[in-house]
Amino acid sequence: PSNIIPHISSTPESITDILFVIYIIGIIAFLCYYLFSYIRLRLILKKGNEVSLENKGELLHLLSENKIKNIKVISVEGINSAFICGVLSPVLVLPFERETDEKVLMHEIMHLKHFDSLQNILWCILRCLHWCNPFMHYVFNVIGNDMEMLCDQRVLEKLEGEERREYGVLLLNEVNKKYVIINK
Repeated sequence: PSNIIPHISSTPESITDILFVIYIIGIIAFLCYYLFSYIRLRLILKKGNEVSLENKGELLHLLSENKIKNIKVISVEGINSAFICGVLSPVLVLPFERETDEKVLMHEIMHLKHFDSLQNILWCILRCLHWCNPFMHYVFNVIGNDMEMLCDQRVLEKLEGEERREYGVLLLNEVNKKYVIINK
């Protein structure tokens, strides 16, 4: 073959050509979905209010302890939990007018410190390339859960005594919010 990657110069002639076109359309559709989701999230974050770190002593302490500089901290209405957004210019997003537990902040800082956002970009690209394989979607979901558990483990390693129990209660409360049990 003259090219390793096939290109379409005319209308598809065989079933292989048609399947290749469908595959490429799927990749483009998934890339567009992730791109538009990210752009929509960034537009929502632009509506947020920047938080002064002078008022957030515990957050400032956590950032300096983990040697993290130049991070923008914003507060956004309608957000239920803190999260990190971005790789090159990361933003720590906090819920509006709600106090965020120090252990939750530590969890998000662990994501930032270990470049989990960059890994998420890699997993999104691989999801796009493997859009037609349901087993790979399952694998990527497991990878995402494993990243969260690893981050929780890193936080637990830094905590001692009663703080570990409190963090466990926080995690269980989040699970209870996500998976509501209906009693019959």
